[in-house]
Formats: sequence, C-alpha cells, structure tokens
Amino acid sequence: MIKKHLLPIALIIFVGVFLISSIFHAGWYATHDGIFHIYRTEEALSMLKLGQFPLRWAGNFDQGFGIPLFTFIYPLPYYLTSVISYVIGSIWAIKILTIIAYLSGGLGIYQLFKKSGDQLAVTLSLIYLMTPYIFLNIFVRGALGEILALGLMPWVLCSFNSLLDRDAVLKWYHPIPLALLLVAHNFLGILFIVFLIGYLIFDKNQKSLAFKNLFLSLGLASFFLIPMIGEKNMLYSYLHPDLNFRFDQHFVYFRQLLYSKWDYWYSMPGLEDGMSFQLGFVQIMLALSGSIYTIFNKKRTKLQLYLIVAYFGSIFLMISRSYPIWHWVPLLQSIQFPWRFLFMPTILTPLLAYPLLLSLSKKKFFPYLLICLLALNFANVRNYRRPMKFFNLTEYTDLYRLYYNKTSTTFRTEILPKWGVPGERYKSEELLVNAGNMTIDALVTSPLSVTTTIHNKPDESIGRITILRNYYPGWIATMDGKTQVELKSTDEGMISMEPVLGIHNYVIRISSTPLEKAANFISLASFIGLGYLWQKNRKKTQ
Repeated sequence: MIKKHLLPIALIIFVGVFLISSIFHAGWYATHDGIFHIYRTEEALSMLKLGQFPLRWAGNFDQGFGIPLFTFIYPLPYYLTSVISYVIGSIWAIKILTIIAYLSGGLGIYQLFKKSGDQLAVTLSLIYLMTPYIFLNIFVRGALGEILALGLMPWVLCSFNSLLDRDAVLKWYHPIPLALLLVAHNFLGILFIVFLIGYLIFDKNQKSLAFKNLFLSLGLASFFLIPMIGEKNMLYSYLHPDLNFRFDQHFVYFRQLLYSKWDYWYSMPGLEDGMSFQLGFVQIMLALSGSIYTIFNKKRTKLQLYLIVAYFGSIFLMISRSYPIWHWVPLLQSIQFPWRFLFMPTILTPLLAYPLLLSLSKKKFFPYLLICLLALNFANVRNYRRPMKFFNLTEYTDLYRLYYNKTSTTFRTEILPKWGVPGERYKSEELLVNAGNMTIDALVTSPLSVTTTIHNKPDESIGRITILRNYYPGWIATMDGKTQVELKSTDEGMISMEPVLGIHNYVIRISSTPLEKAANFISLASFIGLGYLWQKNRKKTQ
C-alpha cells in the first residue's frame, strides 16, 4: 500500500522543491519579519540551554531587561528551529523548517484526497502549493508561524476525517496535528477550531470521537493557550491598544482579492498596499465552479454547503463591510489584519473543488483538464516564487545589528509587561541600591536569574534595591535558599526588593506564574492521556 503512493508523494516533493527552489540560495533574504525569526530562534536556543522549559521568558530581549515573549508569541516554530540551529545555524534552520512546512501542506492535501485517485489528489495538492498567499507568507512577509500553520491544517482535517467513520478508533496520534497547529500560530489555530467545530457539526457521521480528539488537542496545547489568553492583561499593549496595528486600516478591497499587483512592501490603508492579496486565478475559478456545482447538485450534503458558507464568510470578514463584526468581537481585533483570513480560502479551495473534479474524473478529457489547470496556475505564480533580494554579508550584518537584543516584533510595546515604560532603556549595571546602607557581593547573573550576597546594615531608611529586569509576576526571590522575599515593580517597571537586615544570599529568578503552572499540569495530564491511548491501542492489536 505504501509503495503504491511513493511515486505521487515523490512528485509532490519534487515539484514543491522546484516551486520554492530560490530559498536554497546562500544567505538570508529580505522579508518583513524574517530577521525577527532569527532573533527568536537564537533566543529560544539560549533559553533552552539555560534549562527553561516550556519556553516563557526571553531574557536577552529589551536590552537585557527581558520580556515574556514565548508566553504570547507562538512557540512551536522556535522549538523546532532552535534545535535544528544547534547543528546548522539559525538561517538554515528557518529555511529548512519553511521547506518542510511548505511540503507538509501539499502532502497533507494529497493524504486527504488520495482515496479518490492519484491524479486528482496530486492536482489538488499542487494547486494548494501554488496558492499566492502561501508565497506571500514565505517570500514577502516571512510569516514563519503562518507557514507552519498552513502546513499543518490539511493534516488536522485528515486526523478528524479518520475519526468520523463508524468503526473509527481514537489513537494516540490523532490529537497531535491540531495541538501542533495551536502552538504553531495561536490566532490561526483558534480560528481554525471555530471552523472545525462547524465542520464536525455538519458532518453526518458520528462525532463523539472527533470531539474527544478536539478536547485532548486543546489539553496538549494548554501550556501555551491558557497563559496566552489569561495573562494578556499583563501586557502594555493590552492597556494601550492604539500602539498596535489598527484592524480598521487593513481591510481588503474586493478587487484586490481578484487581482492585485505582486510587490514586497507592507499592508497600507486604502488601495495603495505594497503587497498582494489575490486569491489566485485558478483558485477563484475552482472555488466558484465547485460551489455552483455543489449548490445545484441534488446529492449535496450539509457539510458541503457549510464549506461554501465558510469560504464566502471568510472573504466577507476581509472587506470593510464586516467592520461591525470586528468591532464587537475582541478575538478578531487581536488578529490585527483582516486579510489574514486569506488562510481560509487557501485551505477551503481544494475542498470546494473536490466534488466537481471528482464528477469529471471518469471523462476522457479529465487528465488534460488537470494539466491545463496546473499550467494556468503556474503561469499565475511563476514570478512570485522568489524574495525581493538576498543580502550579502555586509547587508545582513547591518540588519542583524539593527534590532539585536532590542525587540522581536514591529512594536517594542507589543510584548512589554504592563508595568514597563514605552521608552527604550539601556543598562550598565544589574543591581542598584536605592536606599539604605548595604554592600553587594558575589553578583552572578544570567538572562533568567540574578544571584548575590547582600550585607544590609541598619540605617535610618529602609534598604531597597532595584534589579534591572522587567517586572513580571513570574519573578520570585528566595533568601538563603528557603525564605521567599516579596518583589514589587518600580515606577519604571523594574523589579524592586527590600533585603532583610544582615548578610544573606539571594536568588532572584524567573519562574512560572500560578496560571502557567496550572496550564503546564493540564498539558502534562493530556500527554499522559496520549500514553494511555497508545497502551490501549497496543493491547487491541495484540
């Protein structure tokens, strides 16, 4: 059975590699967010080496004051690239993950439709790989999280489809694709769950196993999702949303979805965007013709009609007429850019086209139709398959130094704790004595901790020191290895501590908040649940 599918799988990989072959060029290439992924990869590796797991705090960022980056920014890409970078460096680690994620999406579409024949499954796979939005993410935006998410979504559908059969058995690997998706890109993952719930409701087959799978996936991803949602009010950007991108300035005009010039600049208000939001000629043609075929097909299912509603609903959410919905749904506002909903037509187009193409699969002209579709699709995207430029060593070094250890997002305040100040700060020391009479000895620091011996002598004023790190509830201080000392925030958002009189050893380190500990426990319990399923499945097969 496996040998039967080797040739189409090899064909998808070969064509996929050809389509993004420019990525193999030596050096780094210009994208909107690419340099930030390099910083995050290197920071993730640094934090993992220091023993932080799961990743939460980026101790080197914000000039060494540290930020809770991995609590709020999707961590899966950086777990993967940090491990790969240990062997081949951060640039090639990101390139390798991009290639794997890209090919994974195509192979997932093939897996979804292979029962209907290799010709149809391979064609839908390649049409998915030649969607303009995927090239936009790779070569213009450098949106690593979304690239990985689009590589996982077809596998999520494969996983849930296999559980909708009456004789299906929930196995240990079924929850993994959705759990990975939720950690690969938080907002796309959550939005895809909303779509997925409707997908399961409108499917006519049994659903109990699928919903068990859904909850187990959520449990596995809880270590990230729960703090990301529950601690969002601890961010400066939560209290000052106007410092972030405004969603109402980034709606798409309908004509831009039909066609917009391919470019490498940024999303701008109005029609003067510097990037393309086109759906793709072949993709539009297949989605429309597939929808019309389904609507007039007497054997249509509720699920097929739901897919049509989801497709056009996602398009509606990208245009300005949907403003009232965005205004009243805070989750949507967190997405920042309405055109991010382009991921939905990307994944839905093969699903909408499938019934029509399947009905034509017995026709003599069918192979020629598929060839024409692929040729037309390639003609559409042939010039989208490369970045604007590759940097030489001097250009890359200048770019790397520009934001190094400063920020890893467009706005510094996006992941800054709410106690901080918007102005950028620099430090030449790790500790400051603000009041009292004390001496600091044996000072040892790392991005995640400060260890010191403090001799606090009697004085008229209460002794107080400032640790030059961004305050966050995850910081804890222990004295002499046993007594916990209270930490507070200074007016500038740094850590303040009042040492006890006498000579004592202090360890100030970043730990987990109570909510993070609870979330970790839920993920651990869910992981144990996978082990239980593995053992249960193993006994049944013996």
